[in-house]
Amino acid sequence: MSVRRSLAWTFSGQIATFLISFAGSVAIARLLSPHELGVYALAVATVGLITVVATLGLSAYLIREVELSEERLATAFTVNAMINIALSLAILALSFALPRYFDDDSVGPVLRLLSIPPLVGIFEFLPGTMVQREMQFKARSLILMLSTLLSTVITILLAANGFSSMSMPYAAVAVSIFRTVSFSVVVPHHVSLKISLKDWHQILVFGLRMITVSGVGQLAQRASEIILGMLLGLTVLGIYSRASNLASLIFTNVYGTATNVVFAQLSKTFRETGEIRETYLRGLEMILALMWPLVLGLAVLARPAINIIYGPKWDEAATPLSLLMIAQFVTLSFGMNWELFVIRDETAKQTKYETIRSLVGLVFFAAGSLINLGAATIGRVLEALVGAAIYLPKMTQLSDARPHELTRIYVNSAGLTIAAITPSIVVMFAYRWSAVTPPSVIALGVTMGLVFWLAALRYLRHPLLDEIKRLISIGSFGRA
Repeated sequence: MSVRRSLAWTFSGQIATFLISFAGSVAIARLLSPHELGVYALAVATVGLITVVATLGLSAYLIREVELSEERLATAFTVNAMINIALSLAILALSFALPRYFDDDSVGPVLRLLSIPPLVGIFEFLPGTMVQREMQFKARSLILMLSTLLSTVITILLAANGFSSMSMPYAAVAVSIFRTVSFSVVVPHHVSLKISLKDWHQILVFGLRMITVSGVGQLAQRASEIILGMLLGLTVLGIYSRASNLASLIFTNVYGTATNVVFAQLSKTFRETGEIRETYLRGLEMILALMWPLVLGLAVLARPAINIIYGPKWDEAATPLSLLMIAQFVTLSFGMNWELFVIRDETAKQTKYETIRSLVGLVFFAAGSLINLGAATIGRVLEALVGAAIYLPKMTQLSDARPHELTRIYVNSAGLTIAAITPSIVVMFAYRWSAVTPPSVIALGVTMGLVFWLAALRYLRHPLLDEIKRLISIGSFGRA
């Protein structure tokens, strides 16, 4: 499947997934209280804290490898199974210990349910990974979309019937089973229970590097959320999780989707030609042109957005949301760094960079938690700035791009961003940044921003405009 067609299917599915997730988050926020969501956020943070080893990177290893023997696939399956069993047992043990430290018995049952998905995930690993390696993004997108729909429906139904914080983990169990069955149906020839430990050392070395690359970041993030809950309470953690959830929805469904496709294509191109420059530059140019205006636009409109979407009881989530969007803006400037390090097989270097970035970010966030939620979230912005200082000098070297090529992309993307968000800034300034700014006025500002953005795309002759035209043209999938 071509990159364009892969992107078309992936983004189509991801748009649907985002809409479902977004609608579900609105319904759940109105059905549950900040404290109830704080309980679930604490459970998720705890699971994330002890599942750092799940970021062993086995999927990335299989996607990257030029030749995959049956023995190597069996070894990856075996190592993944051993890890997931250990994770499940650890989560189960913590479900009995953690409630003592927070004086809240509702955390335990949530954790016990969350110990089940890792066991189910043992059987999803190979088919789910091979679907991405073989670039079957149509099937993958449909499965992920249906998984989100199933999770949302189950969660809402249970929350409406009084299941409180237990609503989400029940949905998580159901979705893990659905995903496993679905991927297995799509690629039944990759379903295997063969056990092997051949070449385990090579996989382990790669995996340990990946743990420190992405695992340290996850460890720091989850630890900071637990610290926030301990210092400021589960209600504040629930408010922060609502802002973080919305930020993650945007980042995962737009940036994450694009980079999944670009990573697969980068890996394929590198395996075949040894070159990645053109694919990387084009991917970064598309991503920044779309994401920078989106995240800064939401940062500007955070107050009325939270009030309209979730209701007045969540107004305190506006400040952390705005700050998280600014942090994303900075992070996007060194986007796809993980993909470059993996393809170049230089994850050992990234280990050092991520360790520094994550530990500094944890210190900033923890220090802010001693003050208030806003100060804690500023720690995320400072963490992103540290990441930019570390990674930006490395981007040209890893991508084989010339400095002026990256500068051109940043300058053009900044211009597009200014064009897109200026009307919203004018609107918010006129209404003194009020949370109750009329929705009709906000809609007018956003519409004008979209018009200015499209005009800027045309003025710059930006390639994203051509892709937009192809996607909305009749029969675009067939001609891609």
